Amino acid sequence: MHRLASAAASPLVALLAASCSKKEDAAGLAPAASALAVSKTDSASTAWHYMIDPASRTHVDMPGVKEHIKGDTAAAAGTLDVMAHDLAQSRGLVRIDLSTFATHTFGTNDDATQTEHALTWLEVSVGDKTREEMRWADFAIRAVTPNVSDLTKIEPVKDGADDVRKVTMTVHGDVLVHGHRVEKDGVVDVAFRYPSGAAPDSRPAKIQIQSKEPMHLVLKELDVRPRDPAGQLLDWTTKLISKVAETADVTVDLVAIPAPATAAQ
Repeated sequence: MHRLASAAASPLVALLAASCSKKEDAAGLAPAASALAVSKTDSASTAWHYMIDPASRTHVDMPGVKEHIKGDTAAAAGTLDVMAHDLAQSRGLVRIDLSTFATHTFGTNDDATQTEHALTWLEVSVGDKTREEMRWADFAIRAVTPNVSDLTKIEPVKDGADDVRKVTMTVHGDVLVHGHRVEKDGVVDVAFRYPSGAAPDSRPAKIQIQSKEPMHLVLKELDVRPRDPAGQLLDWTTKLISKVAETADVTVDLVAIPAPATAAQ
C-alpha cells in the first residue's frame, strides 16, 4: 500500500513542483517594457551630439556547468550627448542589434546550431523571420559618474597621429532585453580622440568606449528560456540545465562619431 501511495503521489508532487517553479519564475521576472525613454541632458544646446557607429561590437560570456558559451554581436545604433565641461551631465541611448549575435563556443558547425537556439530563446528569430520588437538590446544612460568632470582639463596623450584624452566612467541606466527592463551600472573606459594639436575645447573626431568590467545580466529576469522555432516555451531538461548558463556577462566595444547636423537636432 505504501508503494502504491508513493506511486500515486509522484505525479501530484511533480505537478506541485512545476506549479511552484512557474510562480517563482513569474516572481523573478523584471518589469515588462516595450521601449526605453531617452534621457536628455539639461543643456542640449551646448552638448556634442554623436551617433554610435553601426559597426560597433559587443561580446557575451555565458558560463554554464558543462559549456562556456561565447558570442558576439556585430552591429549597433544609438546616440550620445556629451557635455565636455561637465561629463556627469552626458546622456544617451545605446542599441545592440541582437539579430547579428553569433556564438563561437566550439569553433565547429555546432556554433551555427547554438546561435539558432540562442536567437530562438530570445525570440529575435521566430521561424525564418526577425521580430523587430525583440531585435534590440537597449541601454538608456540615466546618470554618469566620471573620474574627471571636465574633459578639456585632461592632458592628452599621443597615440599615433591622434591626441587622446581618457576618462573612466560609471554609467547608470536602464537595460531593455527581450521585453523586460532592469536597472544596471556599467564601468567603461572612454577615449576621446582628436587630430594632433587640436584645441582642448574642440570636438573629438571619434569616441571609443570599452567595458572595464562586464555588465552582469540574469537570464531568468529577462524571461530568456527554452523555446521552439515557433516561439513556444519548452520544458527544461537535465541536459539543458547542465549546458545552459543562468547569467550573461556583456562587454562593449563601441565607437561614436559626430552626428550629422540633422540628426543632432
